[in-house]
Amino acid sequence: MLTRRRLLISLGSLGAPLLLGGMPAARADYPDSPIRIIIAFPAGAGEAEARIVAKRLGEVLKQSVIVDAHPGAGGNIAAAYVAKSRGDGYTLLLGVSTFFETNPMIYKDIGYRPADLQPVSAISEQPFVLVVNSSLPIHSLRELIAYAKQRPGKVTNATAGLGSPLDLIAKEFMVRTGAQILNVPYKGGGEDTLAVLGGFADMLFGGVADVMGGIQSGKMRALCVTGNRRLPHFPDLPTIAEAGLPGYDFTVWNCLSVPSSTPPAIVEKLHSAIVTTMTSPEVQTGFDRIGFFPTSSSGEELSKRIVSETEVWRTVLKKSAALRQQ
Repeated sequence: MLTRRRLLISLGSLGAPLLLGGMPAARADYPDSPIRIIIAFPAGAGEAEARIVAKRLGEVLKQSVIVDAHPGAGGNIAAAYVAKSRGDGYTLLLGVSTFFETNPMIYKDIGYRPADLQPVSAISEQPFVLVVNSSLPIHSLRELIAYAKQRPGKVTNATAGLGSPLDLIAKEFMVRTGAQILNVPYKGGGEDTLAVLGGFADMLFGGVADVMGGIQSGKMRALCVTGNRRLPHFPDLPTIAEAGLPGYDFTVWNCLSVPSSTPPAIVEKLHSAIVTTMTSPEVQTGFDRIGFFPTSSSGEELSKRIVSETEVWRTVLKKSAALRQQ
């Protein structure tokens, strides 16, 4: 008869790294093999952010950290991949706030439950730069709003796909201004930026690294920054509040998450390593270059933020849907 004692001895002899309920055990030598950071938006500022963090995080953990892109569906493919991965600390998601807050409201089936992902720490806050194709007769935010109101549904805004941060910021812009613009989804990876550069779309809320070249070449005209502080890259460029929308402040936060089945000891080790990573001079310098602001947090702080911001976005999405029906 196989007693409970004999069963435990048998499992021990096999070295089975199991816990009750099927959760992977936290190994003392973690990490002893390469770690992957899964990203949803290849190329551009998002990938640059991931590689900056991966390099320093690998040094802190004394292990290789690889960046692996799984693009598509507004980030759902990447998020679902990690949510369904083994919770052993070797598969991390570089997630955008939208993965947790708005994708479940926008998509009928996102392929995962937000509860299947556990935020470990925030890593950045990202403002955007509002740009237009320089061939348009628009030189300020007020001129853009007036131009769009005179042409409801005709001004095209390039986004990285339905539910992406660029899609959401445009929806909030419509709600705040009453201007009806047409969001045109692209696959990301710089396609949205190329659309504005080539004159296939009129405007874009883009990351600093994505639009810097277009602005410097004169093919794009920058109107304002969406955050509440000016960027060192463009010290003369006003914030969106200064440009005519008081109280407007839109930044996206990014975080590193793991499958919710990950043992607490691994989550704690990762959190400590991430905090160390985000305070390093190398990361600060790299983030300055791409227009991101490094940060860190506890998983609990992020969970509370997700709850509060989800309700804000629920209101914005309802209002933007009503606006498009007018």
